[in-house]
Amino acid sequence: MYPGGSVKKDSLYIAILAGMLTATAYASTPGVDEETWPELSLGDLMKVGVESASRKSQAVSNTAAAVFVISASDIKRSGALTIPEVLHLAPGVEVARLGNNKFAVSIRGFNGRMANKLLVLVDGRSIYSSLYGGVIWEAENLPLEEINRIEVIRGSAGLAWGSNAVNGVINIITKRAQDTAGWLVDTHAGTETGKAGLMLRYGIKDEDGAAFRVTVNEQRRDGGKEANGKEAQDYWNDTSLTFRYDRPDGVDTRWFFSGRVFDSHSDETWMIPTFDPAAMYDATQYGATRRVPFVSRRNGGDLLGRFEQTTDGGGEVRVQTYFEKFQGDVPGASDNHTTFDVDAQHRFPLGESHDIVWGGNWRQTEHKNHMQPGGFLTASRPDTTVNLTSLFAQDELTLVPRTFSVQAGVRVERQTFGGTSPQPSVRALWTPSEQHSFWLSWSKAVRSPSVVQRTMGAYAVAIPGAPAVLVYAAPPEQSGFGNEKVRTLELGHRAQWTPTLFSDLSAYSSKYEGVFGILSQSTALNTVIAPVGFGGDAACTAALINFGLNPAAPGVCVTHLYGNALPVRTRGVELSTEWNPLPVWRLQLNASRMWVDAGNNTRYEANTLLYSSSPKYQGSLRSSYNLSTDSQFDLWLRRIGGLAHASDYGGPSAMTPVAARTELDLRFAEQVNESLELSLTLQNLLSKSEIQFHPDYMPTQPVVPQRTIYLKALWHDR
Repeated sequence: MYPGGSVKKDSLYIAILAGMLTATAYASTPGVDEETWPELSLGDLMKVGVESASRKSQAVSNTAAAVFVISASDIKRSGALTIPEVLHLAPGVEVARLGNNKFAVSIRGFNGRMANKLLVLVDGRSIYSSLYGGVIWEAENLPLEEINRIEVIRGSAGLAWGSNAVNGVINIITKRAQDTAGWLVDTHAGTETGKAGLMLRYGIKDEDGAAFRVTVNEQRRDGGKEANGKEAQDYWNDTSLTFRYDRPDGVDTRWFFSGRVFDSHSDETWMIPTFDPAAMYDATQYGATRRVPFVSRRNGGDLLGRFEQTTDGGGEVRVQTYFEKFQGDVPGASDNHTTFDVDAQHRFPLGESHDIVWGGNWRQTEHKNHMQPGGFLTASRPDTTVNLTSLFAQDELTLVPRTFSVQAGVRVERQTFGGTSPQPSVRALWTPSEQHSFWLSWSKAVRSPSVVQRTMGAYAVAIPGAPAVLVYAAPPEQSGFGNEKVRTLELGHRAQWTPTLFSDLSAYSSKYEGVFGILSQSTALNTVIAPVGFGGDAACTAALINFGLNPAAPGVCVTHLYGNALPVRTRGVELSTEWNPLPVWRLQLNASRMWVDAGNNTRYEANTLLYSSSPKYQGSLRSSYNLSTDSQFDLWLRRIGGLAHASDYGGPSAMTPVAARTELDLRFAEQVNESLELSLTLQNLLSKSEIQFHPDYMPTQPVVPQRTIYLKALWHDR
């Protein structure tokens, strides 16, 4: 049970689930039209419009980018309970669990709890944190039944979406309110990550086409285990209320409003440096650190509004704005911030050959950070305002109708910490036949520094000895840390080899300049060890004492200065295939291989570790089989390569490479009647109780994910 919970809440989940199971004894089982089998295939999805690659709707087969679409059916049949778990479905996406409530998600390298080269959107609203430089996944518990599809763009997309869309964009697109009328109850109960969940949704639709829905969602997870087998404080409880309102205004105009409020509590055990032997938790495993159990609280909400109008001649105007409020804390610090964003674009054809899209974006985020004295964090600016302004324009020129086109454009963006940066892109698409298409692209994108990187420092590692050593990571603003830049060359081929066999192959080469890393280090002596006649550093003395060193003991403080340190090059290939050997059987095979070259970096080996946090290879095989008109069986097998990645936190255990792993999930589902579906999901069946990812951004205790089994009931009264 989650701390602070009650037996009454657990009983509610069990009662609802039991009631649905009981109803099966009296329910009729109408047949399902076999023409609806199987769900939309990947080949069919090639004809579905996506909007994230070039900010306009176009078929995947006509998109000059590495695009993958995860449909609502894919999400449902995956058995996943969170968005990061769903993202395993897409080739080239790296997903690792740091615990039962924490994830590391990236594309094409540089993975981490705050992977800063991946831009994530919900209906075009950025959930990338300008404070941390990444996505706080445990605060983004969007109900999966609300999602219409997830568009995954691998590769640079700075022209379309601006800074931080360096290695890819994930756009989570929710269902229209018109498609969610009636009552829906989604509940599950089980073990570990599937302990308990309940979603209630109600939607209405007017005769004029306007529709509204409101959803209440609560998810609860148990804690996992430490590497030594002990129970870990890793619980998670998230409650949210969401709504969406869609209204057509005539034939050509559409309005859409959505909002969310949420409250999320998650247990974490932080490993804070210490020189006090009595306070060390387990020096052989975690080094000179003490356990600090902490309940991280995050709450807030957002409001989004969008206006769309189709203009004469096939053009379109779109204006979107959103407001976000967020509060969160970590040991020794808390952050309150508000964000206001306005985004507008205009698309129009020019002549018979040109399709032009242009627009702009303005965003302001005000951060108010509170630092507690005596902690392991420092801040040079408690309050920071981050402003972003950008303008973009692109033109798609059709040189040979339905055969060859070129798209080119540029976005010019100005950001508080990154200055002004152009982000150009050129893409070409050749479609020699309906069965084959080839594309080629070159683009430049930037990653802007986060508030934490520019204004905060941390005491990272304590090394006992004579003398004792304390390592301090200084705020990179001391080095003038600015934008990271990447230039990416990509090419791809899509083919419908037969009516039942489809493949999508892409290759890329990316060159990064000024990637975040260690620039230099300096050493200071405390007043005890300083030579006679030379005064020691009083600040170093105070810091050592603060972390438990005897005032009479000798000590050294080592300061690492971070900034735009190194060039890095990545290369890789990604393959996605689908085969339907039978009308009721769907097989998907995804594979990716990546090579990383961080150059000769013998001076500071720690820099190399920053680029070894992603697997060299990944592969997955997914089988979706309809046993009958009412029964489904899904098998999902994944193989993920090991990591040379090590952590600054966690002592000897964190310096051990992460082993390659094989994961297996199974799902059985029965459509009891047209309203009720029951399913049984088994996750992580091949678990060997191994760590998937070392804590890299925050000094938390590593947690080993466990096997999970849960029973789910989905009831929809239309």
